[in-house]
Amino acid sequence: MSTQATTNTGTADTREKILDAAELLFVEHGFAATSLRAIAAKADVNLAATHYHFGSKKGLLAAVFHRRIQPVNTLRLEGLEKLETSGVPMTARSILEAFFLPFKSADIISTIPGLVGRLHGEPESISKPILEEEFTEVTERFQEALAMVLPQVDRAELRWRFHFMIGSMIQILRIQSPLGIGSTQESFNRGMERLVDFCIAGLEQADLGKQHD
Repeated sequence: MSTQATTNTGTADTREKILDAAELLFVEHGFAATSLRAIAAKADVNLAATHYHFGSKKGLLAAVFHRRIQPVNTLRLEGLEKLETSGVPMTARSILEAFFLPFKSADIISTIPGLVGRLHGEPESISKPILEEEFTEVTERFQEALAMVLPQVDRAELRWRFHFMIGSMIQILRIQSPLGIGSTQESFNRGMERLVDFCIAGLEQADLGKQHD
């Protein structure tokens, strides 16, 4: 292996070690209580390496989130594209099933809930820029698809309903069954099916937002 290839491999390994350590500490302690020094120590790298690769603690948090969310969004967009090119008329159900499809992956479910819950628990000044960076394209694509199959719903109202849908999704990712019911993979899977039904009922109604006009 060439010296350049060895250097590139070492750089990539260092970056991944920092991301792994940062994810663990951010989820466990939160953004404010986690220092770059603590992350460097956990990763067993020089503190300067965290600045070199990520620039700042906010940059590192954004990179941690991007690493886990990019595969989710890729699956969502691939699923939506298949629907759009299948020749079969789309429905609200088929669109939502494409949106929630990534959560059928055990690998995704093993890493996403804690990170999503922690980020949404951070102040909006920290969380919202990251969320907008990661989800704006996906949100716009899915809202556009939903608008086509739900012409009775005003676009502004649809944005609010989609926002509420995301809140419901976050809830089941963080707490995977109702209080008093044990959480299992089966209860989570059934919960996701119920979530689709719940969201469709809210999305399809024509007059929910009229009183707010």
